[in-house]
Formats: sequence, C-alpha cells, structure tokens
Amino acid sequence: MTRPPLGPILDPFGLWGPTTRAVVVTGRQVVGWTERQLLGALRSRLDVAAPSRPTRELSSGVESPGSEPLQSKMHGLLDRALEQNSRTGRQELFHKIIDQLVPDEARIVGALSDGSASPMVHVYARTISGIGGEPILENASLVGKMANVSLPHMTPVYVSHLLSLGVVETGPEDPRLKNDYQILGADAAVLRALKAGKRGPMEARVEKYTIRLSAFGRDLWAAATSGESG
Repeated sequence: MTRPPLGPILDPFGLWGPTTRAVVVTGRQVVGWTERQLLGALRSRLDVAAPSRPTRELSSGVESPGSEPLQSKMHGLLDRALEQNSRTGRQELFHKIIDQLVPDEARIVGALSDGSASPMVHVYARTISGIGGEPILENASLVGKMANVSLPHMTPVYVSHLLSLGVVETGPEDPRLKNDYQILGADAAVLRALKAGKRGPMEARVEKYTIRLSAFGRDLWAAATSGESG
C-alpha cells in the first residue's frame, strides 16, 4: 500500500500565478521527501544499534520462543508509518485502545457516552500536622453502579485504567451532584477509607471531582458505534 497522491492545489480566487503554484508543489514534495528521510534515518539507527548476535540473556530464553525480535517490530512500525494515513492511523489506535478494555470498562464508557458526568472522590489520610497525607482511596465513583458493572468494587481500578488510556477525564466538583456525592460517601469502600484516614478528632481529607468522557473517548465511542470500518 502506498501513500495516496497529493490532491490538487486549491486556488478558488485565481490569485496564484504559475510561479506560486510551482513553489507550493515543490514545498509539498519536500515534506513527503523529508518524512521518508526521517523514517529511513530511524531504521538506520536501529541497524547500527542492533547487536551483531544475540546476547547470552536472549539466547537463554528471555524472549519467548518464536517471538518477533524487537528490532523487527520497530522496523515494521516504521514501514507502516510510511503507508499510513490519518484515517488508518486513527482506526489502528482505536483498535489498540479497545483491545485493552474489559467488558465492565466498556459499560462505563457507554454509560458516559451521553455526555453525563459522575461524582468521584479521593480520600487521604490525616497526618500529625493535620495536613492530608498518603492517599487511601483514589478514583472512587458512582459510575460503576450507574453502568451496572459486574464488579462494582473494582470501579476505582476501572476508572484509573480509563484515565491512563485518556478515554475519560476528571473535572472539578459539580454542586448539582450534591445528592450523588452523599450516596458515594456512604459507599462501603469510601467509609472504610474515611475510617482508616482519620487521626484522632481530625477526619480524613476528601477531594471531590467529576468524571466524564474525554474528547478522545467521545471519538472512540462514536467510531465504535457508527459501524465505521477498519
């Protein structure tokens, strides 16, 4: 597969003369040439850096039998980068992200796909000075119950993973969700964290946030539910 040819140069008002058109065409050709040279240089660096023969550790089975060498994988990615356009690159990225999700995480993405937000809290232990210390519970949220996940107690883990993938994002506390924050505060895991974080008369410190789909998460959901091929 080769990169599609450059499209026609748009000049809707007929203001460009032959010299200007030639400069634009040359510039676009230089960009393509520069991209090919850059990827070629990266492959050359891999060749130079590659050991002449497998080290003892590799030959002893550090790489599983039949696995593709790392250098070959990187060469393959660089070769595909020359052939890839924005659409195929987008599709491959979405496939990689979805492959990393478990069904409960997909439910959470679906539950937030309508643009709604869910309350989320972090609980921190109090120190002798009264300042909040180490986190005891992070990313506790009602979104798991809202999405009817099969393992509600794993919601903080799901949320942490979705945050690391960039599928969801956090926002400030939403006063309109006051009742939801109260419900979340009565969750068994949150109550345990509050008890563990308390020091004498000082209660554990609680930080309140919201969680919703990020722009990338919305694009992912739209592509996955629109029947987009790829």
